[in-house]
Amino acid sequence: MKNYFYIIWSTYFLTEFGRSMYFVTITWLLYKLTNDPAYTGLLVGMGFLPGLILNIFVGVIVDRHNRKYLAISANLIATIAIIIIFISESLQLLQPLMIIIVHMLLQITGSLYRPSMQAFTTEMFEEKQLPKVFSQTGAAIEVGSLLGASIGGIVLASTSTKVTIGMVLICFSLATTALFFLKGKKLSEVRSTNSSIFTDLVDGFKYLRTNQFLWGLFANMFVGQLIFHTSVAFLSVYTKEFLKQPVSIYGFLDATISIGGIAAGLLGTWWWKVNKNFISVRSLIIISFGLIFIGIYPLLPLAFLGIFLIGLGTTWIRVLLQSVQQIATEPQYHGRMASYRMICNQGSVVISGPILGWIASNYGVNNAYLGLIIPAILCLGFSTLHSKHKKFIKITHSA
Repeated sequence: MKNYFYIIWSTYFLTEFGRSMYFVTITWLLYKLTNDPAYTGLLVGMGFLPGLILNIFVGVIVDRHNRKYLAISANLIATIAIIIIFISESLQLLQPLMIIIVHMLLQITGSLYRPSMQAFTTEMFEEKQLPKVFSQTGAAIEVGSLLGASIGGIVLASTSTKVTIGMVLICFSLATTALFFLKGKKLSEVRSTNSSIFTDLVDGFKYLRTNQFLWGLFANMFVGQLIFHTSVAFLSVYTKEFLKQPVSIYGFLDATISIGGIAAGLLGTWWWKVNKNFISVRSLIIISFGLIFIGIYPLLPLAFLGIFLIGLGTTWIRVLLQSVQQIATEPQYHGRMASYRMICNQGSVVISGPILGWIASNYGVNNAYLGLIIPAILCLGFSTLHSKHKKFIKITHSA
């Protein structure tokens, strides 16, 4: 099991390293082509739209088929999407619309990859190990994001987008290869697939409808994902317009949000143990302070502190509540509940991305960050109520 953990850790790391370097490259390139932050909001919002629709069916697919090979397939398709970007940039044919369309394809693969890997990981470890496993794989994701963003920014500033995109291709290839060395449970050990896809789809919605506890978890992770993705998406504009800094600083700021995530991953079990059923409440307080520090004044130390706090708080919400969700969900529903959670998460970004892009374009990008305090405060009130749920108390006090 220990060897499997290291392989999973490496897979998460390589995939996120590649995705992070890709995102640093593509957002900077898009802003350079258009010189309009509204396109950044459109990239984020439209990128999540296909996955938002397809996630209704992705969970059923994950619960009916081999999770390992689904994850491999998702990474292979993502690699093809990166190749399209590489060739278009090499031939100087890259246009804003093409970037958005290919980004949508890449996000679709993420919609399949993430629930497949989460369900596959849950198969391989005992329930009592899951908080530690998800916390440390969360750290792997953030380490990959940290290095991908920082190295991407440096390489982008000193060489070209073709070099960074080539590095992304290598990362996805290695991550895909590593997955072949893992072995999970047979499909028959997880659930029977004698029923139709439609029956499974209806059954999943019935399970979710009668499980109000999961709705509460989804609401908390909804806001955590919203703040995290929009914070990362607007960093390129924030760096250039508000801080008046070059692309290398953008890479370091993007890396700093990952440093916060790494710290959250390494300290995840400690945070769980100390705060128990208040893990989301106190994480949201940290996030709110981070947003204030980013938006109030164009001072570089404040920006780095704010970004760090956002990375710290959002990772605790996204990773630890994901562990709670997996423990609270019956094994045959892991794929569907993971995809339903992603529908909520991606829906928040689809709606908010264009709105925040409009705010950034008309009132300044710092006000887009300050606007995120509103959902954070609303969720803080809800999290306080949810923290008193008997099932939440039981899981967080015993796991």
